[in-house]
Amino acid sequence: MITIRRAVYEDITNIMKFMDENWKPGNILAKNRAFFEWQFVDGDKLNMFLGEEDESGKIYGIIGAIVYNGTSNPDVSGCTWQVIKSSNPMLGLDLSDFMYRELNVRYCFAAGLSKKAVRLNELLGCTITEMDHYYRLADRLDYQIARVVNKEIPDIAETGYSLEPISSAEEMKEIISEEALAEQILSKDYAYIEKRYFRHPVYHYDIWKIVDDKGSSHSVLITRDEVMGDRRVCEIIDHYGRREDLGRIAPALDRLMEIEGYEFVDVYSFGIPVEIYEQGGFVRCDTSGGNIIPNYFHPFVQENISLKMAQPMIGGVVFFRGDGDQDRPC
Repeated sequence: MITIRRAVYEDITNIMKFMDENWKPGNILAKNRAFFEWQFVDGDKLNMFLGEEDESGKIYGIIGAIVYNGTSNPDVSGCTWQVIKSSNPMLGLDLSDFMYRELNVRYCFAAGLSKKAVRLNELLGCTITEMDHYYRLADRLDYQIARVVNKEIPDIAETGYSLEPISSAEEMKEIISEEALAEQILSKDYAYIEKRYFRHPVYHYDIWKIVDDKGSSHSVLITRDEVMGDRRVCEIIDHYGRREDLGRIAPALDRLMEIEGYEFVDVYSFGIPVEIYEQGGFVRCDTSGGNIIPNYFHPFVQENISLKMAQPMIGGVVFFRGDGDQDRPC
């Protein structure tokens, strides 16, 4: 008989072995215990749930959770959802149901669904959609990371907006309060944000306050470099605060691209009105178009990538590349 339970610290070795053999062989979560612990350890338990055979202890399925706040009714993203053939043909769905009950989940959203996760979500009655992907090219003579057939760089008048670096969660709190974070879907707290962006064990993130033309700041932008050879790009990973500011920062991004030598800036998001991007100088990435704006760098894949997700059943959901585990080292 297969029993479903919440994993504990002593399960880590077996879970990593299961991941390496059945989920994504060689993945960092299967090979790097320190990173695994950073992502999933929560006190003496893990934010991971497993189905195991009672007598042998063999693992037949797992699902992990990224928990965004410390309330009794948190928002989460499911991740690392994998099952293998067993005596329970509904194990994948049973694991998901158990996670919801155990964590007392309010809302759960994730992007970058695998084909198997798409099928499971469809069985749950979900409609599958995908994140919006927008980019802005630097004005260069050549591109090596991107493949540019149509060099489209919309003209944007100077807005007076600028990007100024911040280095601590305390500085960010001066712009985005705990209360403002709690009002959002997904609802995050600063314990999550500080761990995720200010104390990431592998990646370095640039955290910027967006300063408007009056010298005030009402939002925060989080970016990260990706490098291939001697070329670099800038990925927008997350954003907090006034959404319309995303449509006013193209001139500031152009200056940043010129200083840093980036080929482009791009963003994956869900829930941001596309008019904000298109009126703000960004171009939609057409997966079937001639231009290619890569998303995978380890290993590098020069293809346009569609990040699929379940259509939220409530309004007001805003989701960025940094949510869930899409922006994870390989």
